[in-house]
Amino acid sequence: MSPVAAPQDPRPAPLPLLGGRRLLYLGVLLLLALAPRLYSVHFLGWHWDRPGSFTLVNFDEAGSCRAALGGFSYSTFVGRQTIALASLVGAAPPAGITGDARAVKAYCHSAEHIRVARYYSAVTGALTAVMIALIGLLLVPDRPGVGWSAGALVALSGFHISESHSGTVDAPSVFFIYALLAWLVYCATRGRRSLLLASPLLLVPAIWTKYWVFALFGGVAWLPLRAWRYLSHGMSARRVALVIVATALVFGLLSNADFRQARLYPLLALWYLVIPWRSIRRPMAIFCLLVPPLAYLLCRIDLIASYTTGGMAGSFGTAYAAIGWHKWLRNLLNLPLVLLVGLGLPACLFIPTGLRALAGERDRARAWLCLAPVLVFALYMAFVAPVTYYRHYLPLLPAAALLAALGLFATRWAQRGWFMLLFFLWPALLAVDLVGDYHQDPRIALRQWYSEHPDARVFQSFYVNPPVGTRGRLFRPEYAAGDAAALRQARYLILSENWYDTAFANELNGPLVDDPGRLVKTRPEYVRFYREALAGQHPHLAEERLIPVENFMPELLLHRRFYGTFQLFVGDLRIFRVVD
Repeated sequence: MSPVAAPQDPRPAPLPLLGGRRLLYLGVLLLLALAPRLYSVHFLGWHWDRPGSFTLVNFDEAGSCRAALGGFSYSTFVGRQTIALASLVGAAPPAGITGDARAVKAYCHSAEHIRVARYYSAVTGALTAVMIALIGLLLVPDRPGVGWSAGALVALSGFHISESHSGTVDAPSVFFIYALLAWLVYCATRGRRSLLLASPLLLVPAIWTKYWVFALFGGVAWLPLRAWRYLSHGMSARRVALVIVATALVFGLLSNADFRQARLYPLLALWYLVIPWRSIRRPMAIFCLLVPPLAYLLCRIDLIASYTTGGMAGSFGTAYAAIGWHKWLRNLLNLPLVLLVGLGLPACLFIPTGLRALAGERDRARAWLCLAPVLVFALYMAFVAPVTYYRHYLPLLPAAALLAALGLFATRWAQRGWFMLLFFLWPALLAVDLVGDYHQDPRIALRQWYSEHPDARVFQSFYVNPPVGTRGRLFRPEYAAGDAAALRQARYLILSENWYDTAFANELNGPLVDDPGRLVKTRPEYVRFYREALAGQHPHLAEERLIPVENFMPELLLHRRFYGTFQLFVGDLRIFRVVD
C-alpha cells in the first residue's frame, strides 16, 4: 500500500505576485465585482412608497449592529465597524439606546445605517473576487488564467452579488475567510514561514464575523512533514480521504435526532472497518479506537449540539432537528443546487475535472492544504449542518469557482475563444436574472393593488415592511381553522411564498415533504392550511391574483419548479378573497 503524498515545500512562483500588469488586472476585476453590488446598494428598497422612501427588504440585515448595541444575540464584529462608519458620516446611534431592543432595531434598520452596512458588504464582497484570484495565481502560477477566471466567476456570481448588496455579515465573513486563506497560501508558496506570525490578525475576523470556527483547520497545512508521514503511515491517499469522509458520516449520524432516538449507536462500529489496523502505528490505532466515543461525547455538549443537531421545537413550531433522516438528502442536494445557481451550469460542469486536476497538484500540496477549512466546512454542510439556508453555503462558492477554473484550464475548452465568451456570459445573464428578483420584487407591484383597495380589510403574511399607510394585520394560520371566524373578519388575505414555502420542498425541508411532522419551522396544521389554500381547496378562500417572481435562466426555472423561488426574502405573492 503506497503512503499518502505528504505536503512538500513548494518552489517559489516565478513571477512577482503584484508586479507588471497584474495590479491593473486586479483593479479591473475589483471594478467588475464592485459595479453590480453598488448598483443594488443605491437602488434596492428605495422609493417604493414615495420619492425618498426606504423599505427594508431583508430583516436579517444589520443583525450585527443590533448585537453591538445590546439589542440582539449575535456576533458584534461587523456591527461595531458599521456603527463607527455611520457615525463618521453623521448617522451615529441616538444616545442611551444601548440595551433597548426596539430602539436599537429602529436605528440599525434605518436607511442611514443600512446604506453604510450595505456599502461595507458590497466592498468586502467585491474584494473576495480579488482574494480568490490571488489564491489562484499563487497556487497555479504557470496557468494564470485559473486565478483570473476564478475571480471573474465570483465577481459575476448573482448569488454572491445578492448576498453582497445586503447589509448582513455573510459577504464580509467570506471575505475575511479568504483573506486568511490567501495569506496562508502566500506564506506556503513563497516559503515565508515567519509571516505566519501575522496570521492571527486575519484569523480573528475570519472566526468572529460569523463564528466560522472552521478557519482553525488552516493550521493543518503547517504540520511538519515528519508528522504527516507518521499520521498517514500505512494509508494511501484514497484511504485517508475515505477515513475523513467516514468521520464526517459519524458526526452526521450522531447529529441526527432520529438516529439518537432509535439508539442505533452500534452502527458507529462500521467506522472501524475503514481503518487498516495492520498497517498503522500502535498509538494511531489507540486514537482510531477512540474516535467514535469521542465524537459521541462532543455531540453531547450543548453548544456543539446546537450547531450540529438543533432543537425539536421552536417559536415557529418544529425546529431543525425535526427533519430527522431526511437531513442528509436535503444537505447533499442543497450543496450542488447552490453551486449550480451561484456559478452557472457551464462552470459547474468543470468542477469534477477540477477535482481530478487537483489530485495532480503535488508540487504545491502544502499550499493547497491551506484551503482545508473549506473542505471541512463542505463536509459539515453535506452531512452535519441542521440549518441550511443557502446563504450558509456562501463560503464554498469561491473555492468552487477555483475548482471550476482549474478544470476549465485542464482541458482544451479554455483555448476556444467563443466558449470562453459563453463561459462568462452565462453567469452574467444568471446574475441579471437572480439580482433582478430584488429589483422587481412583487411587493413593489403590491403597492398598486393597495391603492386600488384603500379601505379593504386585509390580513397579510409577507416579510419585513408592508406598504406605508396600509391597515393590514399580520395573519396567523389559526385564523382559518374551523369556521374561520377570525379570517372572515377580513376581506382579503395576502400570502407570501416566504411564509408558505415551509409547507413545501425548499432549502430547509429538502425534497421529501410527505410527512408534515418533519418539515422545518412550521406545524402540521399550518402545512395543511397552506397546501389547501394554494390548491384552491380551502372553503373560505378564492385566489384573486398572483404576483410572481419572473425568471428566464434554466437554473432558476429548474429551482422554481422543484424548490420554489431561490431567494429567501423575495417570493411570489398570492392575494385571496375571503368568502363566507
